[in-house]
Amino acid sequence: MSSDWVRCPLPTLASTRYPDTMKRRLPTNPKEWLQEIRLAIADARKTKPFGILVGHSITDANLFHLAPLVALKFRGRRTRGAEADKVIETALANYVANSDQHGLESRPLLAFVLCYVGAHLALDLLDEHEAEAILIYCEEHLEET
Repeated sequence: MSSDWVRCPLPTLASTRYPDTMKRRLPTNPKEWLQEIRLAIADARKTKPFGILVGHSITDANLFHLAPLVALKFRGRRTRGAEADKVIETALANYVANSDQHGLESRPLLAFVLCYVGAHLALDLLDEHEAEAILIYCEEHLEET
């Protein structure tokens, strides 16, 4: 994996944190990030039965749309409001910018990783160097059990 991930400009976000029982400790290395991302994927998959209620089927192929929301939840942030809107917009813009180059349509779990990490970039909880290291590690190890 080369370091050719496209970086979208990040909006400036307020660093206000909202207390929540779901707030998790921020992982400190790529291996810990992968462990948390696997938990985030499992959390997002729990919403599949509710897709019918909102008229959209939730599959692994479109699970990446939930990555920024799970990131906000895991960090104890609100999932609605201006901060959430900017986090979601940034994460999904990173998906669009990287989709073709990295074949994300055929790699839905990597798409989730990209959006989850992108959400943390937007929250200023990671810098670009850290995010790139996490993406590279996850791309290499995501399919391992």
